[in-house]
Amino acid sequence: MTVPSQLITAVDMAIASGIDPKRFRAALRAAGLGWHPHNGRWEVLRGSSQHKDMEMVMARLGGGGFNLRSAMKPARADPRASGRDEHYILDLCDEFLELKAVRQHCFPFLTGDPDRRGCRKPLPVDGFYPGLNLVVEYHERQHRERVGFFDDKPTVSVVPRGEQRRRYDERRRDLLPKHGYAFVILEVDEFAHDRAKRLLRTSEDQAVVARRLGIFRAP
Repeated sequence: MTVPSQLITAVDMAIASGIDPKRFRAALRAAGLGWHPHNGRWEVLRGSSQHKDMEMVMARLGGGGFNLRSAMKPARADPRASGRDEHYILDLCDEFLELKAVRQHCFPFLTGDPDRRGCRKPLPVDGFYPGLNLVVEYHERQHRERVGFFDDKPTVSVVPRGEQRRRYDERRRDLLPKHGYAFVILEVDEFAHDRAKRLLRTSEDQAVVARRLGIFRAP
């Protein structure tokens, strides 16, 4: 888990370089860094690839050579640098296992609560490796923490969304092993993250995946 002393913000970097923080944040937004969520905080792990990206923008800005269109093209070279954290973690799993997961796979025995017409929709899983009989789920903060107003919204199950999520998580944990599938949950707290529980995407993430999935990798 990341501790505050390991984090650095855009404001910290701007003040240290004698640049207006608002101007620096505007330059960061214009650079189109794929790993940064819309309206998210500019807060990264010191020494991480994200920190280096921000330093590159700062260098261009300070040197007067900042170009809004081409500032950060090298940062887009790695497709894992953008997209949802769930997809990023599954990409790491694919890479480690040297297999491609079937994403959002549905099993006939795994369904949600009935709606008003009595229909049950299938509950997809994040990643399924058929050759290993392995299911991998990535749990973001909402699987462990209350997420304000969103968790109070009603669902087809009548219960609030937060309670429904808890039920469905429990259903996966119960039914998948009963039907012969190995089930691994990777939690956000296992990886370096910011205060909003967004992954910082460091090289240590691969070690976490290797430790958790090591028994499933072919020798």
